[in-house]
Amino acid sequence: MAKIETVGIVGFGVMGAAIGLNAASSGYRVIFKELNDELVRAMYDRWVKSALEKRVAKGKMTPQEMDQVAGMISGTANYRDLAPCDLIIEAAVEKMDLKIQIFKDLDAVCRPDAIMVSNTSTFLIEKLMASVSNPARTAGLHYFFPANINRLVEVIRQKKTSDETFAALMAFAEKNRKVPIAVKDFPGFAINPVFISSYMMLDSFIGETYNVATLENISKLALGVRFGIMWVQNGSGLGTCYHAAVSMNDYLADTDVGYPAVPDQLKVQFESGNPWNLEDGPVADDPKLLDVVRDRLLGSIFTISTHLIEKSVVSPKDLELGICTALAWPKGPFAMMNTMGLKEAARLVKLTVESGAFKLPQTFADGIPSPWEL
Repeated sequence: MAKIETVGIVGFGVMGAAIGLNAASSGYRVIFKELNDELVRAMYDRWVKSALEKRVAKGKMTPQEMDQVAGMISGTANYRDLAPCDLIIEAAVEKMDLKIQIFKDLDAVCRPDAIMVSNTSTFLIEKLMASVSNPARTAGLHYFFPANINRLVEVIRQKKTSDETFAALMAFAEKNRKVPIAVKDFPGFAINPVFISSYMMLDSFIGETYNVATLENISKLALGVRFGIMWVQNGSGLGTCYHAAVSMNDYLADTDVGYPAVPDQLKVQFESGNPWNLEDGPVADDPKLLDVVRDRLLGSIFTISTHLIEKSVVSPKDLELGICTALAWPKGPFAMMNTMGLKEAARLVKLTVESGAFKLPQTFADGIPSPWEL
Protein backbone atom coordinates (compact mmCIF):
# COMPACT_ATOMS: atom_id res chain seq x y z
CA MET A 1 0.00 0.00 0.00
CA ALA A 2 1.25 3.50 -0.84
CA LYS A 3 2.81 5.21 2.17
CA ILE A 4 1.55 8.70 3.00
CA GLU A 5 3.76 10.90 5.20
CA THR A 6 3.72 14.34 3.55
CA VAL A 7 0.45 15.93 2.42
CA GLY A 8 0.11 18.85 0.00
CA ILE A 9 -2.99 21.06 0.04
CA VAL A 10 -3.83 23.41 -2.84
CA GLY A 11 -6.02 26.21 -1.52
CA PHE A 12 -5.74 27.08 2.17
CA GLY A 13 -9.11 28.69 2.83
CA VAL A 14 -11.66 27.52 5.41
CA MET A 15 -11.87 23.95 4.10
CA GLY A 16 -8.26 23.46 3.05
CA ALA A 17 -6.96 24.80 6.35
CA ALA A 18 -9.28 22.55 8.39
CA ILE A 19 -8.06 19.54 6.37
CA GLY A 20 -4.45 20.64 6.88
CA LEU A 21 -4.79 21.14 10.64
CA ASN A 22 -6.52 17.79 10.94
CA ALA A 23 -3.67 16.07 9.06
CA ALA A 24 -0.91 17.86 10.99
CA SER A 25 -2.61 16.98 14.29
CA SER A 26 -2.60 13.35 13.13
CA GLY A 27 1.17 13.32 12.53
CA TYR A 28 1.42 14.23 8.83
CA ARG A 29 3.76 16.91 7.48
CA VAL A 30 1.64 19.44 5.53
CA ILE A 31 2.72 21.80 2.73
CA PHE A 32 0.00 24.14 1.51
CA LYS A 33 0.00 26.11 -1.75
CA GLU A 34 -1.48 29.59 -2.13
CA LEU A 35 -1.36 32.15 -4.95
CA ASN A 36 1.45 34.36 -3.65
CA ASP A 37 3.82 34.84 -0.70
CA GLU A 38 1.57 37.43 0.93
CA LEU A 39 -1.39 35.04 0.95
CA VAL A 40 0.82 32.22 2.25
CA ARG A 41 1.77 34.34 5.27
CA ALA A 42 -1.79 35.62 5.81
CA MET A 43 -3.35 32.15 5.62
CA TYR A 44 -0.73 30.67 7.95
CA ASP A 45 -1.29 33.43 10.52
CA ARG A 46 -5.07 33.17 10.30
CA TRP A 47 -5.73 29.45 9.98
CA VAL A 48 -2.73 27.94 11.77
CA LYS A 49 -1.22 30.39 14.27
CA SER A 50 -4.44 32.15 15.39
CA ALA A 51 -6.57 28.99 15.27
CA LEU A 52 -4.13 27.03 17.44
CA GLU A 53 -3.67 29.94 19.88
CA LYS A 54 -7.45 29.92 20.41
CA ARG A 55 -7.32 26.21 21.22
CA VAL A 56 -4.58 26.85 23.79
CA ALA A 57 -6.59 29.71 25.31
CA LYS A 58 -9.60 27.39 25.69
CA GLY A 59 -7.45 24.71 27.30
CA LYS A 60 -7.95 22.29 24.40
CA MET A 61 -4.20 21.90 23.79
CA THR A 62 -0.94 22.82 25.50
CA PRO A 63 1.53 25.40 24.13
CA GLN A 64 3.92 22.50 23.42
CA GLU A 65 1.25 20.69 21.37
CA MET A 66 0.52 23.92 19.51
CA ASP A 67 4.20 24.34 18.59
CA GLN A 68 4.38 20.73 17.45
CA VAL A 69 1.32 20.98 15.16
CA ALA A 70 2.28 24.43 13.82
CA GLY A 71 5.78 23.12 13.07
CA MET A 72 4.29 20.38 10.87
CA ILE A 73 2.73 22.95 8.51
CA SER A 74 4.49 25.14 5.96
CA GLY A 75 3.27 27.15 2.97
CA THR A 76 4.47 27.97 -0.52
CA ALA A 77 3.43 29.93 -3.58
CA ASN A 78 5.29 27.55 -5.91
CA TYR A 79 3.93 24.22 -7.19
CA ARG A 80 7.50 22.83 -7.33
CA ASP A 81 7.64 22.84 -3.53
CA LEU A 82 4.91 20.16 -3.52
CA ALA A 83 7.28 17.68 -5.19
CA PRO A 84 8.00 15.77 -1.91
CA CYS A 85 4.28 15.15 -1.24
CA ASP A 86 2.90 11.60 -1.16
CA LEU A 87 -0.69 12.90 -1.31
CA ILE A 88 -2.00 16.20 -2.72
CA ILE A 89 -5.50 17.39 -1.83
CA GLU A 90 -7.01 20.08 -4.06
CA ALA A 91 -9.33 22.35 -2.02
CA ALA A 92 -9.69 25.35 -4.36
CA VAL A 93 -12.95 27.19 -5.09
CA GLU A 94 -15.64 25.28 -7.03
CA LYS A 95 -14.67 26.23 -10.59
CA MET A 96 -14.12 23.29 -12.91
CA ASP A 97 -11.67 25.00 -15.28
CA LEU A 98 -9.55 26.15 -12.33
CA LYS A 99 -9.45 22.67 -10.80
CA ILE A 100 -8.55 21.02 -14.12
CA GLN A 101 -5.67 23.51 -14.54
CA ILE A 102 -4.46 22.83 -10.98
CA PHE A 103 -4.17 19.11 -11.73
CA LYS A 104 -2.28 19.85 -14.98
CA ASP A 105 0.16 22.01 -13.00
CA LEU A 106 0.53 19.35 -10.29
CA ASP A 107 1.09 16.62 -12.87
CA ALA A 108 4.07 18.56 -14.24
CA VAL A 109 5.94 18.80 -10.91
CA CYS A 110 4.84 15.94 -8.64
CA ARG A 111 6.16 12.40 -8.48
CA PRO A 112 4.41 10.01 -10.89
CA ASP A 113 3.28 7.89 -7.93
CA ALA A 114 1.97 10.79 -5.79
CA ILE A 115 -1.74 10.37 -5.06
CA MET A 116 -3.89 13.27 -6.30
CA VAL A 117 -7.38 13.91 -4.97
CA SER A 118 -10.03 16.61 -5.14
CA ASN A 119 -12.21 17.77 -2.27
CA THR A 120 -14.89 18.91 -4.75
CA SER A 121 -18.48 18.47 -3.69
CA THR A 122 -19.88 19.15 -7.17
CA PHE A 123 -17.77 17.85 -10.05
CA LEU A 124 -17.13 14.34 -11.31
CA ILE A 125 -13.63 13.19 -10.35
CA GLU A 126 -13.11 11.56 -13.75
CA LYS A 127 -13.56 14.94 -15.50
CA LEU A 128 -11.26 16.82 -13.13
CA MET A 129 -8.51 14.22 -13.54
CA ALA A 130 -8.75 13.77 -17.33
CA SER A 131 -5.31 15.30 -17.96
CA VAL A 132 -3.43 13.55 -15.12
CA SER A 133 -0.86 10.95 -16.18
CA ASN A 134 -1.24 7.61 -14.41
CA PRO A 135 -4.91 8.19 -13.42
CA ALA A 136 -4.80 5.06 -11.23
CA ARG A 137 -3.45 7.37 -8.49
CA THR A 138 -6.41 9.79 -8.65
CA ALA A 139 -9.59 9.85 -6.57
CA GLY A 140 -11.87 12.11 -4.56
CA LEU A 141 -11.58 12.81 -0.85
CA HIS A 142 -14.73 14.70 0.09
CA TYR A 143 -14.65 16.25 3.56
CA PHE A 144 -17.84 17.71 5.03
CA PHE A 145 -18.16 21.20 6.46
CA PRO A 146 -16.96 22.04 9.04
CA ALA A 147 -14.07 19.67 8.30
CA ASN A 148 -12.50 20.10 11.74
CA ILE A 149 -15.71 18.83 13.41
CA ASN A 150 -17.65 16.73 10.88
CA ARG A 151 -16.13 13.26 10.93
CA LEU A 152 -17.38 11.92 7.59
CA VAL A 153 -15.11 11.61 4.54
CA GLU A 154 -16.33 10.14 1.24
CA VAL A 155 -13.48 8.26 -0.47
CA ILE A 156 -14.49 8.43 -4.12
CA ARG A 157 -13.30 5.94 -6.72
CA GLN A 158 -13.42 6.91 -10.33
CA LYS A 159 -13.21 4.16 -12.99
CA LYS A 160 -9.39 4.24 -13.09
CA THR A 161 -8.64 4.54 -9.35
CA SER A 162 -6.44 1.61 -8.30
CA ASP A 163 -7.10 -0.64 -5.32
CA GLU A 164 -3.80 0.52 -3.80
CA THR A 165 -4.79 4.20 -4.07
CA PHE A 166 -8.21 3.52 -2.58
CA ALA A 167 -6.76 1.50 0.33
CA ALA A 168 -4.17 4.22 1.07
CA LEU A 169 -6.88 6.91 1.19
CA MET A 170 -9.15 4.85 3.46
CA ALA A 171 -6.20 4.33 5.85
CA PHE A 172 -5.31 8.05 5.66
CA ALA A 173 -8.87 9.08 6.58
CA GLU A 174 -8.95 6.64 9.50
CA LYS A 175 -5.60 7.90 10.85
CA ASN A 176 -7.10 11.41 10.69
CA ARG A 177 -9.83 10.12 13.07
CA LYS A 178 -12.44 10.38 10.34
CA VAL A 179 -15.24 7.97 9.35
CA PRO A 180 -14.54 7.03 5.70
CA ILE A 181 -17.15 5.50 3.39
CA ALA A 182 -16.53 4.03 -0.07
CA VAL A 183 -18.33 5.88 -2.87
CA LYS A 184 -18.32 5.52 -6.66
CA ASP A 185 -17.85 8.64 -8.81
CA PHE A 186 -21.38 10.04 -9.28
CA PRO A 187 -22.89 13.57 -9.39
CA GLY A 188 -22.80 14.87 -5.82
CA PHE A 189 -21.40 11.45 -4.71
CA ALA A 190 -23.57 9.78 -1.99
CA ILE A 191 -24.62 12.13 0.82
CA ASN A 192 -25.27 15.33 -1.13
CA PRO A 193 -27.81 13.83 -3.57
CA VAL A 194 -29.92 12.89 -0.55
CA PHE A 195 -29.50 16.12 1.39
CA ILE A 196 -29.82 18.50 -1.58
CA SER A 197 -33.04 16.89 -2.80
CA SER A 198 -34.36 17.05 0.79
CA TYR A 199 -34.03 20.81 1.06
CA MET A 200 -35.20 21.35 -2.52
CA MET A 201 -38.37 19.42 -1.73
CA LEU A 202 -38.92 21.33 1.52
CA ASP A 203 -38.21 24.77 0.01
CA SER A 204 -40.73 24.15 -2.79
CA PHE A 205 -43.56 24.24 -0.20
CA ILE A 206 -42.83 27.77 1.07
CA GLY A 207 -45.83 29.99 0.42
CA GLU A 208 -49.23 30.94 1.86
CA THR A 209 -49.90 27.51 3.40
CA TYR A 210 -46.45 26.77 4.79
CA ASN A 211 -44.05 29.28 6.34
CA VAL A 212 -40.37 28.61 7.05
CA ALA A 213 -40.96 27.98 10.76
CA THR A 214 -43.51 25.25 9.96
CA LEU A 215 -41.24 23.54 7.42
CA GLU A 216 -38.32 23.65 9.87
CA ASN A 217 -40.54 21.96 12.47
CA ILE A 218 -41.80 19.32 10.02
CA SER A 219 -38.23 18.35 9.11
CA LYS A 220 -37.28 18.10 12.80
CA LEU A 221 -40.24 15.84 13.54
CA ALA A 222 -39.86 13.72 10.37
CA LEU A 223 -36.14 13.08 10.86
CA GLY A 224 -35.91 13.18 14.65
CA VAL A 225 -33.25 15.91 14.61
CA ARG A 226 -32.55 18.83 16.91
CA PHE A 227 -31.88 21.27 14.07
CA GLY A 228 -34.03 21.01 10.96
CA ILE A 229 -33.23 21.32 7.29
CA MET A 230 -34.04 25.04 7.02
CA TRP A 231 -31.54 25.73 9.84
CA VAL A 232 -28.87 23.60 8.14
CA GLN A 233 -29.36 25.51 4.87
CA ASN A 234 -28.69 28.77 6.70
CA GLY A 235 -25.51 27.28 8.16
CA SER A 236 -24.33 26.07 4.76
CA GLY A 237 -25.18 29.39 3.08
CA LEU A 238 -28.09 29.78 0.66
CA GLY A 239 -25.68 30.59 -2.17
CA THR A 240 -24.03 27.20 -1.75
CA CYS A 241 -27.45 25.53 -1.48
CA TYR A 242 -28.81 27.22 -4.61
CA HIS A 243 -25.79 26.48 -6.82
CA ALA A 244 -25.67 22.86 -5.61
CA ALA A 245 -29.37 22.48 -6.45
CA VAL A 246 -28.82 23.85 -9.95
CA SER A 247 -25.83 21.56 -10.48
CA MET A 248 -27.63 18.41 -9.31
CA ASN A 249 -30.68 19.19 -11.45
CA ASP A 250 -28.44 19.77 -14.49
CA TYR A 251 -26.66 16.45 -13.93
CA LEU A 252 -29.61 14.18 -13.16
CA ALA A 253 -33.00 15.62 -14.19
CA ASP A 254 -32.92 14.06 -17.67
CA THR A 255 -31.42 10.73 -16.61
CA ASP A 256 -33.09 7.49 -15.48
CA VAL A 257 -32.74 8.77 -11.89
CA GLY A 258 -34.41 12.17 -12.28
CA TYR A 259 -34.11 15.07 -9.83
CA PRO A 260 -36.41 17.82 -8.49
CA ALA A 261 -36.72 21.18 -10.23
CA VAL A 262 -34.86 24.03 -8.51
CA PRO A 263 -37.46 25.81 -6.34
CA ASP A 264 -38.14 29.46 -7.23
CA GLN A 265 -38.40 30.10 -3.49
CA LEU A 266 -34.75 29.10 -2.97
CA LYS A 267 -33.57 31.26 -5.89
CA VAL A 268 -35.48 34.32 -4.64
CA GLN A 269 -34.23 33.91 -1.07
CA PHE A 270 -30.61 33.43 -2.20
CA GLU A 271 -30.82 36.54 -4.40
CA SER A 272 -32.25 38.56 -1.48
CA GLY A 273 -28.99 37.99 0.41
CA ASN A 274 -30.88 36.96 3.54
CA PRO A 275 -31.03 33.56 5.28
CA TRP A 276 -34.33 31.81 5.90
CA ASN A 277 -36.25 33.47 8.74
CA LEU A 278 -36.85 30.54 11.08
CA GLU A 279 -39.26 32.63 13.16
CA ASP A 280 -41.46 33.99 10.38
CA GLY A 281 -44.76 33.23 12.08
CA PRO A 282 -46.71 30.58 13.96
CA VAL A 283 -45.93 26.90 13.44
CA ALA A 284 -48.91 25.16 11.80
CA ASP A 285 -50.27 22.17 13.72
CA ASP A 286 -52.89 20.73 11.35
CA PRO A 287 -51.85 17.03 11.06
CA LYS A 288 -53.17 16.76 7.48
CA LEU A 289 -51.11 19.74 6.33
CA LEU A 290 -48.00 18.47 8.10
CA ASP A 291 -48.37 14.96 6.65
CA VAL A 292 -48.39 16.28 3.07
CA VAL A 293 -44.89 17.74 3.48
CA ARG A 294 -43.60 14.91 5.68
CA ASP A 295 -44.65 12.32 3.09
CA ARG A 296 -42.97 14.16 0.21
CA LEU A 297 -39.81 14.80 2.24
CA LEU A 298 -39.40 11.18 3.30
CA GLY A 299 -40.48 9.94 -0.13
CA SER A 300 -37.74 11.95 -1.84
CA ILE A 301 -35.13 10.69 0.66
CA PHE A 302 -36.18 7.07 0.10
CA THR A 303 -36.32 7.44 -3.70
CA ILE A 304 -32.89 8.97 -4.28
CA SER A 305 -31.30 6.65 -1.69
CA THR A 306 -32.67 3.61 -3.52
CA HIS A 307 -31.38 4.94 -6.85
CA LEU A 308 -27.90 5.32 -5.31
CA ILE A 309 -27.94 1.66 -4.27
CA GLU A 310 -29.20 0.50 -7.69
CA LYS A 311 -26.40 2.49 -9.39
CA SER A 312 -23.83 0.84 -7.03
CA VAL A 313 -22.71 4.32 -5.93
CA VAL A 314 -22.59 3.22 -2.29
CA SER A 315 -23.69 0.28 -0.14
CA PRO A 316 -26.84 0.59 2.03
CA LYS A 317 -24.66 0.17 5.13
CA ASP A 318 -22.24 2.94 4.09
CA LEU A 319 -25.00 5.35 3.04
CA GLU A 320 -26.70 4.76 6.37
CA LEU A 321 -23.42 5.38 8.24
CA GLY A 322 -22.60 8.41 6.10
CA ILE A 323 -25.94 10.15 6.59
CA CYS A 324 -26.00 9.52 10.34
CA THR A 325 -22.39 10.80 10.63
CA ALA A 326 -22.47 13.80 8.28
CA LEU A 327 -26.04 15.00 8.81
CA ALA A 328 -26.52 13.81 12.43
CA TRP A 329 -29.81 12.06 11.61
CA PRO A 330 -30.56 9.38 14.25
CA LYS A 331 -31.60 6.98 11.48
CA GLY A 332 -30.58 6.77 7.85
CA PRO A 333 -33.05 6.19 5.00
CA PHE A 334 -32.97 2.39 5.11
CA ALA A 335 -33.47 2.13 8.87
CA MET A 336 -36.36 4.60 8.50
CA MET A 337 -37.93 2.47 5.76
CA ASN A 338 -37.49 -0.73 7.77
CA THR A 339 -39.02 0.89 10.86
CA MET A 340 -42.15 2.19 9.10
CA GLY A 341 -42.47 -0.91 6.93
CA LEU A 342 -41.71 -1.27 3.22
CA LYS A 343 -45.39 -1.06 2.28
CA GLU A 344 -45.59 2.49 3.67
CA ALA A 345 -42.15 3.35 2.22
CA ALA A 346 -43.37 2.16 -1.20
CA ARG A 347 -46.41 4.44 -0.90
CA LEU A 348 -44.18 7.44 -0.19
CA VAL A 349 -41.84 6.60 -3.09
CA LYS A 350 -44.84 6.33 -5.42
CA LEU A 351 -46.12 9.75 -4.26
CA THR A 352 -42.71 11.31 -4.96
CA VAL A 353 -42.42 9.75 -8.41
CA GLU A 354 -45.97 10.84 -9.32
CA SER A 355 -45.00 14.43 -8.40
CA GLY A 356 -42.41 14.30 -11.22
CA ALA A 357 -39.39 14.76 -8.94
CA PHE A 358 -37.75 11.41 -9.66
CA LYS A 359 -38.01 8.35 -11.88
CA LEU A 360 -39.22 5.14 -10.22
CA PRO A 361 -36.40 2.93 -8.85
CA GLN A 362 -36.58 -0.66 -10.11
CA THR A 363 -36.62 -1.91 -6.51
CA PHE A 364 -40.09 -0.41 -6.07
CA ALA A 365 -41.25 -0.99 -9.65
CA ASP A 366 -41.20 -4.72 -8.87
CA GLY A 367 -43.66 -4.35 -5.98
CA ILE A 368 -43.07 -4.02 -2.25
CA PRO A 369 -39.45 -5.01 -1.53
CA SER A 370 -38.11 -6.95 1.44
CA PRO A 371 -36.64 -4.98 4.37
CA TRP A 372 -33.13 -3.63 3.75
CA GLU A 373 -30.25 -5.68 5.09
CA LEU A 374 -28.10 -3.48 7.29
